[in-house]
Order: sequence, then structure tokens, then C-alpha cells
Amino acid sequence: MFEEKCVALGDSDFPTVLRQLLPLMRPRGGDDSSAPGSRSKEDECGPDELILLLVYLYSLADEAQPADQGSEEEELEKLERDLIGALTLVITRETELSPLLQKLTGCANPEELTTERAHTAMEDMFETLRGLSHSRDHLKQLNSVYTASDGVHQATYRPFLRQVLEEVFHPNRHECPDIEHMSGGLTDLLKTGFSMFMKVSRPHPSDNPVLLLFVVGGVTPSELRLIKEIVTTHKPGSQVLVLSTRLLRPTDIPELLFTTQRLEPDIGV
Repeated sequence: MFEEKCVALGDSDFPTVLRQLLPLMRPRGGDDSSAPGSRSKEDECGPDELILLLVYLYSLADEAQPADQGSEEEELEKLERDLIGALTLVITRETELSPLLQKLTGCANPEELTTERAHTAMEDMFETLRGLSHSRDHLKQLNSVYTASDGVHQATYRPFLRQVLEEVFHPNRHECPDIEHMSGGLTDLLKTGFSMFMKVSRPHPSDNPVLLLFVVGGVTPSELRLIKEIVTTHKPGSQVLVLSTRLLRPTDIPELLFTTQRLEPDIGV
């Protein structure tokens, strides 16, 4: 299902892609669940899966085909209201609240959950999702993780960490505008001053025998494997130490996005 939505991103604007979720947002075990050809309750998307899918789509929102900005924003606002209403109904029909829903709504069981509380929680969640859709806007080069299909090649996903490490270990030692060298010490400060009048080569991350990579927010096992593969391919023998605030599971991501105080993060210390 994720792959189908990702492929559509290169061919449609974001509201069109997002609208495909509406048919999935219905209470599990509804009135039509016994109809011929309908899915069983176990096969239907629950609230947690729908929220995770929303996170995935909003993280790729900038990869969709551009449309008229004014009309797209108006269409997106209306669609988000529909999605909020549909998700509110899905959540209030649950017979048991998952740990994520308990944290999102502040309710320990369905008896405590009112429609108003569920609706407010979904409004807050979509506000965070809108921010997520602009998370790479400030980047100059590494602002895309998706390459659309051109009719010959399939659409491909290029993880952000892959792009960072490929820039670091590129044999031509390109200067990436999104990877900055922070001057520290008198020598570096003098070099920075001289660079205003003459061309001074800046230190490059690959100059060091040991690269320290710190991933804020968490790193997944698949990302650790990816880092190992890239280092082995591009610069075998070099040492990369990966540090992070936590080891992530996919289900941790909605919890970190929507239920964590970002100004006072819980890093498990």
C-alpha cells in the first residue's frame, strides 16, 4: 500500500494522493464488514496504521506534482477537515484504545473518550503533520528523497542518510551547501577570515579517519545497515561511529511526533 501511494506522488498533486486514504478510514467491523468480498476486521486498517500512513505521506508531500498554490491549499484544507472527521469516527468506534491512542487523546479507555476530545486530538495531529511536510524546505541540495518515474525507470526512494553519506564520501569531495563546517579554534577562525579575501579550502568530513555520525531523534536498524553498506561501498576501511538518542521501531515514530514534548524530549536518560 505504501508503494502504491509513493508511485502516485510523481503523477499527482498532494491532495489527490491524500484523498486515496478516505476510503480506508472507516470503523473496523462496520455494518458492511460482512458483505461479500469485504475484508475481515483483522485485515482492515486500524487507527495506528492509518496514522502511520499519514506520517509517511506527509513526509513526502513536497515530492508531489505542484499545482496552483491557492486552489491546492484550499482543497487541502477541505480534505484535511474530511480526514479529521473520518479519523475521529474511526477512533471513537474502537472497542479498545492502543497505547498511541491513549497518549494522543489522554484517555485510558473508550468510555472516557468523547467525540470532542478525539476531534481535538486529530486537529493537533494534523497541525504537526503540516509542519512535517515542510521539514526539508530549508535545505538547498538534500531537499528531496524521491525520484519520480520517467516512463523508463521506476520511481525510487533515496533515504536522507544515504544522500548525506554519499556526499561525505564522494571521491570528488564536493562542497554540499547543506553540510556545514563549524569553525572551532583560532586556526579555523583565521581560515574563515582569510576566505573572505582568497579561496581557502575548508576541512572535509572524509579527511578524518573516524567519522562521528549523530542522528537526533533515533535511528532504525535498517538505517544502520544502510550506513554500513554505504561506507563499505564508498570508502572501505574507514570507521564510522553512529550515535543516536534511541533505537527506533516504525511504531515509535508517531509517538515521538505527536505525544512527545519536543522542548523537553524524553531521551531515556
